[in-house]
Amino acid sequence: MRNPLYKRLKREFVHDLAKYIVIFLFLALPIALCAGYMIGNDSMIRTYDEAIGKYNLEDGHFQTMFALAENQIADIETAENIDVSYLYYKEEKTPEDHAVRIYKSSDRMEIDKWCVHDGKMPEANNEVAIDRLYAENNKISLDDEYKINDKTYKVTAVISLFDYSCLFKSNTDTMFNAQTFTVALVTDEAFNAISDDNIVYNYAYRYPERLGEKAAHTKNNDMRKNLNAYAHENGNMLTDYLAKEDNQAIKFSINDIEGDLTMMLIFGILIVGGLAFVFALSIKSQIESETGSIGTLKAMGYKNGELLAHYLLLPMLVTLLAGIVGNILAYTALKDYLVGLYYHSYSLPVYTTYFNAKALVFTTIIPLALVLLINVFILIRSLNIPALNFLRGNLRMRKDKKVTKLNEKIPFMTRFRLRVISQNKGTYIALFFGTFFACVILLFGLMMSPLLSHYKKSVIASQLAPYQTVLKADVPVTDEGAEKLYYTQLSYEKDDVIIYGVEKSGKESNYLKKLSLENGKVVVNNSLREKFKLKQGNKIVLSEKFDDKNYEIKIGGFLDNDGSLIVFMSAEDFKKTFAEGSYLVSYLSSEKLSVPEAFVYKTITIDDLTSASDQLTDSMGDVFLLFTIFSVILFVLLIYLLAKIVIDKNAKQISMMKILGYKTREINRAYNVPTGIMVMVSLVINTLLSQFLIKALWDIIVSMRMRGWLSCYFAPWLFPLIMAIGFVGYLVVYFIESRRISKISLSQTLKEGSF
Repeated sequence: MRNPLYKRLKREFVHDLAKYIVIFLFLALPIALCAGYMIGNDSMIRTYDEAIGKYNLEDGHFQTMFALAENQIADIETAENIDVSYLYYKEEKTPEDHAVRIYKSSDRMEIDKWCVHDGKMPEANNEVAIDRLYAENNKISLDDEYKINDKTYKVTAVISLFDYSCLFKSNTDTMFNAQTFTVALVTDEAFNAISDDNIVYNYAYRYPERLGEKAAHTKNNDMRKNLNAYAHENGNMLTDYLAKEDNQAIKFSINDIEGDLTMMLIFGILIVGGLAFVFALSIKSQIESETGSIGTLKAMGYKNGELLAHYLLLPMLVTLLAGIVGNILAYTALKDYLVGLYYHSYSLPVYTTYFNAKALVFTTIIPLALVLLINVFILIRSLNIPALNFLRGNLRMRKDKKVTKLNEKIPFMTRFRLRVISQNKGTYIALFFGTFFACVILLFGLMMSPLLSHYKKSVIASQLAPYQTVLKADVPVTDEGAEKLYYTQLSYEKDDVIIYGVEKSGKESNYLKKLSLENGKVVVNNSLREKFKLKQGNKIVLSEKFDDKNYEIKIGGFLDNDGSLIVFMSAEDFKKTFAEGSYLVSYLSSEKLSVPEAFVYKTITIDDLTSASDQLTDSMGDVFLLFTIFSVILFVLLIYLLAKIVIDKNAKQISMMKILGYKTREINRAYNVPTGIMVMVSLVINTLLSQFLIKALWDIIVSMRMRGWLSCYFAPWLFPLIMAIGFVGYLVVYFIESRRISKISLSQTLKEGSF
């Protein structure tokens, strides 16, 4: 005989169609988002791993102040057992003051090869290939004219270089910059025609065979010291040494992709786990509304297992359908959209989509298991109640506690609302935690734009001077108002720290008026203090980048300066600490120095300092918008589901109130207003709690994954905005539920559940 319970499924589904549609969307959208990320990320990771061999990626590179002779290159190759390739480049400017790093295409035939996305490589002396992402950001197309210095080139190809998968101009930069910095390839003749004033003697190396992570680390440490000593012995200077593992231009993109994948998995599991809890509340509410029917069925001999299977069937079917639809969306439109977000941030080679079995497990199998386990637990507890209790409408296993008596001076409607809140406390607890999760996502999505604007203003306000010029040699500088600094870089906790030896500070300086270095005091800037939680009097040990020398400094004060990590000391103490020849000379000035370009190592302007915020705004804007939209939808759907549970649970009481003459408006005040009160209370508390969670996570993530420092900042207007969004979301639900209340029949209270 066919189980008559099956006949009820269609009626239950149609009756609660709106609820199941909302739950389906609530599940399908996160599943699609998580699966899309997993599929896209995994495909890009596999493409990245394959590209290491395909494009013959370097194991590292080093730079010297002067060119190495061929016999010196041969000595290094023999001594270190490596293959060294010439990768000289010239740092030039466009009329828009964009930095262009120009390489010979012939130097990249065997190492750090290019990937052509469109067009063909330069063949004539007036042709150039530029980075794809830079071209996209600056609206540059094939065959466009592109001016470098005073010469006009024709863009014949847009490319990506695997050693510049993330466009960091310098490894010490806080953030990459694909808006005003690009790499370019030209022919040998075109390269030689450019002045050597800004040439950088760069050499890429590869090991004869791939080394493991530990062996490569040991090898790089030894080789760095050996190259530094060899350069000094031959009257040269090692200006940079960077292993592949430490190169942000190579590793930042893949670290970000892998990190996002982990965060997205956690995000998806939390979403589905929360939904499973809502499912459980929904089913429990349904059981409470059908006590008479369930009591009759149990009395007729239906076992708990049969009832359990019946009440699990619809939630499991909805979850399964959401998983299928979510994965279809992931493999089609959403995967391409999410991958596009990465390609708008990074200069990655062309990728191939691969089937991802893990995505199916994490986004379909695990959600099904979560929904099953949580709902089975809730249902078993409910269905173990004796049949007689169901028939009496008493679903408590234990004797009811004495009802708390409310003061009769409290207005009747207020007492009624308090009773509604008390009777639905489980639902409102779920609302509280759901609101917390929505607030975290919403605050994160909304905070980024004002945070970056605030960071940009802070950097502008704290810039040392309009121009900071670092020289290759200590040549005479006669520019009026230029102030001399001594400059070197050390390492602290794997971060690059700039050390300045200051000749003029305080009242004597035109630029460092707030800096006090009296009595040999050492001052660190705000970014270094915040990142490592430093206090006055702390001692930190800084290390030389290219040998084993360490320097202990005691922090004597702080300077309100954001951006790079900086230590200031007097020029006298600086010269005592660092040997001559191990540092460079720098100048602060209000105008560009009148020093020949051949002597200039680099020039730092306000555009260089603010590039981090500009790049993040451009590359991550769509991601922030996606989080904001998703969190608003999540919040509204959550309120709708839980408000509906409250109304469904109290349908008979609402029907009785109608019989007693209460109008829909008055019933709304009794049942929907308590939900509104709990929504606003949850919003106030969770908006405050979410900022503490985000601040803690921000400090951890930025410390681990970002050179330099970007302080966490919440614009004051964010919290009123979140409250307003929450209130508007509640109003939408209020009007929807008001219509449902108006449709509840007056005879509802006289009916018993039927089969």
